[in-house]
Amino acid sequence: MLFDAPQPFCPAFPGVWTGVTWQGFEPLTIPSDAPDLVSLLRERATRYPGERAFTFLVDGETQRQHINYGQLDAKARAVATELQGRNLAGERALLLYPSGLDFIAAFFGCLYAGVVAVPAYPPRRNRNLTRIQSILKDASPKVALTTAEAWARIEPMIHDQPALLDVPWISTDKLDVSIGDKWRRTRVTPDTLAFLQYTSGSTGTPKGVMLSHGNLLSNTKYISDAFKPTTSGQGVTWLPLYHDMGLIGGVIQPIYFARPNTLMTPTHFLQKPLRWLKAVSDTGAVISGGPNFAYELAAERISDEEAATLDLSQWSVAFNGAEPVRAETMEKFSRKFAVAGFQSRGFLTCYGLAESTLMVTASDKYSEPVVRSYDAEAMKQGVARSMADSTGGAALTVVSSGVTSTGQRVAIVDPETHEEQPERIVGEVWVAGPSVAQGYWRRDELSRETFAATTASGRGPFLRTGDLGFLDGDELFISGRLKDLIIINGANHYPQDLELTVEHAHPYLPPSSGAAFTVGEDGREKLVLVHEAGRDRRIDIEEVFTAVRKAISEMHDVAPAAIVLIKPNSIPKTSSGKIQRHACRQAYLDGTLSVSAEWSATGGVTVHGRRRAAADADATEPTPPAPPAATADTNGQPPRKAPAATERTDIVDRVLATVRAVAKERSAGLTLDSDIPSLGLDSLERMEIVAALEDDFGGRFPEEAILGMETCRDVVRAVEQHLVSPDATKPTARQVLPGDYNFAESPEYQRLAESIRMAEGAGFGNPYFTVHEGLTNDTALIGGREYINFSSFNYLGMSGDPAVATATKAAVDRFGTSVSASRLVSGEKTIHLELEQLISKTLHAEDAIAMVGGHATNETVIGHLFGPGDLVLHDSLAHNSIVQGARLSGALRRAFPHNDHQACAELLERYRGEYRRVLIAVEGVYSMDGDFCDIRKFVELKNEHQCNLYVDEAHSLGTMGERGLGMSEYADLSPGDVDIWMGTLSKGLGSSGGYIAGSAEMIRYLKYTAPGFVFSTGLSPPDTAAALKALQLLLAEPQRVERLRRNSELFLSLAKQAGLNTGMSGGTPIVPIITGNSILAIRLSRMMFARGVNVQPILHPAVEEERARLRFFINALHTEDQIRQAAALLVECYEEATGESAGRASKAATASATAR
Repeated sequence: MLFDAPQPFCPAFPGVWTGVTWQGFEPLTIPSDAPDLVSLLRERATRYPGERAFTFLVDGETQRQHINYGQLDAKARAVATELQGRNLAGERALLLYPSGLDFIAAFFGCLYAGVVAVPAYPPRRNRNLTRIQSILKDASPKVALTTAEAWARIEPMIHDQPALLDVPWISTDKLDVSIGDKWRRTRVTPDTLAFLQYTSGSTGTPKGVMLSHGNLLSNTKYISDAFKPTTSGQGVTWLPLYHDMGLIGGVIQPIYFARPNTLMTPTHFLQKPLRWLKAVSDTGAVISGGPNFAYELAAERISDEEAATLDLSQWSVAFNGAEPVRAETMEKFSRKFAVAGFQSRGFLTCYGLAESTLMVTASDKYSEPVVRSYDAEAMKQGVARSMADSTGGAALTVVSSGVTSTGQRVAIVDPETHEEQPERIVGEVWVAGPSVAQGYWRRDELSRETFAATTASGRGPFLRTGDLGFLDGDELFISGRLKDLIIINGANHYPQDLELTVEHAHPYLPPSSGAAFTVGEDGREKLVLVHEAGRDRRIDIEEVFTAVRKAISEMHDVAPAAIVLIKPNSIPKTSSGKIQRHACRQAYLDGTLSVSAEWSATGGVTVHGRRRAAADADATEPTPPAPPAATADTNGQPPRKAPAATERTDIVDRVLATVRAVAKERSAGLTLDSDIPSLGLDSLERMEIVAALEDDFGGRFPEEAILGMETCRDVVRAVEQHLVSPDATKPTARQVLPGDYNFAESPEYQRLAESIRMAEGAGFGNPYFTVHEGLTNDTALIGGREYINFSSFNYLGMSGDPAVATATKAAVDRFGTSVSASRLVSGEKTIHLELEQLISKTLHAEDAIAMVGGHATNETVIGHLFGPGDLVLHDSLAHNSIVQGARLSGALRRAFPHNDHQACAELLERYRGEYRRVLIAVEGVYSMDGDFCDIRKFVELKNEHQCNLYVDEAHSLGTMGERGLGMSEYADLSPGDVDIWMGTLSKGLGSSGGYIAGSAEMIRYLKYTAPGFVFSTGLSPPDTAAALKALQLLLAEPQRVERLRRNSELFLSLAKQAGLNTGMSGGTPIVPIITGNSILAIRLSRMMFARGVNVQPILHPAVEEERARLRFFINALHTEDQIRQAAALLVECYEEATGESAGRASKAATASATAR
């Protein structure tokens, strides 16, 4: 869901997604009536053929491949035509693809042909060949699809596997796309089987979950309801595409959203977790996520310095699911990336399983995840007793997995009696609804047991998830697995709680790497704890065992019978990273665990497999001769020229040195034929080796090369082939498209043009660039008709005031219409000095400088006074000009939550010492929401942390304070409390331009060096004179400010009395009416216009979609009758547009917006 270039900033025609249409206006609507996935993609390809659908980061960073909807449809039709030519409708096709765009085309090609897709991952040497053989036996596919490159690697592995060789193989990337013109649409219904999702588990008995088109569309709609996407809803995913979370969440969901998505491989993420967050940052993605371990890994592996280079302020849906969600992980991640603008409310916790397509429950997008504490002892008895109701004792912290949506049902049921359980009583989670799958492929009895359960009262059918949980209110809390529940001496213990205690018992033990289970012995269940060992071989292992026993006894009042430490990265896990407790238990019973050390209650401590002495660490074999000219590793490609002997010696030495640097003590006796996994290196450490070699030699390893690195010799060959060979494959040059040089054909312009056409074709007309035929104050003349005007910020009526007009004309007569030069050279006029002196006097500043534009003032001054090595902290709702100025400066820019001085303080406490200058930028009055900042709190912060405070008074000069003198008067500030006062001459002063006021030294520096001042023609005489006279009138006529205040209070009170959502407005002349979606806002604007009131809609992306609004600017010239008439018409239009009372219609918008 990602787009390379910035979205065009067009609040007028946003192309919003809401699922709501008015009079046929459907900008980027999700087709909720699409009966199947074929119809969905075909609709996207027809409506948006040139829109980018997916971007694949080939190297995880900068090398990109793109595909748009038209191209994806064409490739899918080509694959479908090939399959139709083989009469495979209704049959199964095995999909073995590396991560990339070819998989997506093949998957939809199967759907287009009515063929059931069976996704799996290509075998890595012989690692997962057994699993593929099991899937092949169960699914009986009639064809296997892959790429030519993948086939070249697969073919040597299956030469002795007749079952795989007997299946016809098709390299879909070699198909002629033009054959898709022969595609014949196959009848597909919601009940048609789309694909088989083989769940992780025993390779001997794989279970293929049967998912229909209806299941997928139902769950996709649920996810969209939870994520609430907008047109900026692009995202990033690294999840494997053959897995349900990657395929449904990373491929199908973005097409449903009609938003582009960026993909990278899991390998590239694991190699450098920074790549994931950098992709989110670079693209402004709002949707991305994964299992809990991904957040843990990112928080651990990304340095504070790297975190400070990111911008995660737009990331509003950081979904966290597929394994137990831990509050401490979310807290750690939020703390680490607060400097990047990440907010903890961005976390969206969820629960689901393949048997229910993907998602069952999700937390509220606009709220912090729900975290509650329960009595640990009561939980052992299956009762979730709140600590507030407890008499004391240990607390168990649990994170909610959210709530269900309309159409989905969750019941908590006793797994033995099938009685439904009341709130806060633990039972098995049962699920019903249209997302529940059709059953397991060819496993009728198991399907009946799992998918057709009924409660004791006869309700059903339900899916039995096998998960244990409870409901607390509407929130679902997952507490464990039914078959994993540990019962010792009549008390229930949840394995994840025991596992968490173990990993916290000693710093030697890595997180999320253990399994707790029981084994029967002498008629009793005994607790066994298995955990991966840490990396430090010098640790006192008996100290570790003692710490674990002590923690388990104290926390859970149970004694383990055995504690087993196994080699890193050897605990059984699923493809999504879940610990397989039953596989671990079986391996323990079979004696096949890779044990490093163990303790038992009867035998004490035993240490296994001691390595050779560290003195042997430097032992290596002599440098081998160059390999033969051709080997099986060439995958059929022409042999590469072998490097010279001296060059190869250097490569070998550098590779072995890199492995030693990562493996440390474990590298004793390292040779070229040492098996890297057997060193005890986990996947993350192996990725460290890859990253270090890429940095050392330059370039990037292809993913397939990384997967093939089993021994040090393999690594040397990969370096020779992909990093140092003179004929190593270089990235293919990007094709230049017409839209790259002809703006009329650019996708940005095409989107804008299409939105305008749809709006005008629907009868809305264009509410923007309205031509005004006279003054704009309380009224406006448009098309020969007079309107009550609320669309202009002529707050005090200075524009059009006779005295201001007279002064302006006099300035033109004396100085002309232009100063005809930069003021530095010969454009300085006496009225410039008069204006600047009056501004500085009014604000109690030492000096001031006037510039030609308000937006340019912020850009120039922030961009000039600050630079690399500095930090700019600004309010998240700060004006675009502040943000642009910060970007242009080269300083690190971070946003803090709106008006949250405490969040700003936390950033300062953590990072102030790392930067030279720090700027805190706020606005006096915020022009979108009509609220104002608590400026005294920010003055305290800037003094405490020795920062500069920058206050933008564009909308507060003339509106705040008893005499309208701005925030200094309003908050009774002392001179010097604010370092940089910025304001515009266009709002309260009725002119045009901007100013800066502050110390004499700063102003002098700006006048001589600021590019936007030095290299710009000076402020024109009429603009200068108008601003000067207006400021004089402001000082002389405070009654203008009083009238403005009365008018603003009247309109705000009338809107609130009607039940309309006015957001945060209060004490200012800006009153938003939040509608909750852009369509309603634009319709209300046009209805009001037809009734003689001019008020503009503010739409996404200027604001978030759920905060779309009408914005009313009140001014001092408005009469009470005008205000009452406008308020009454607004209520009338609201009720006509929605069919219900204004208060009721506004209620949903209020809940959504205020939650945000």
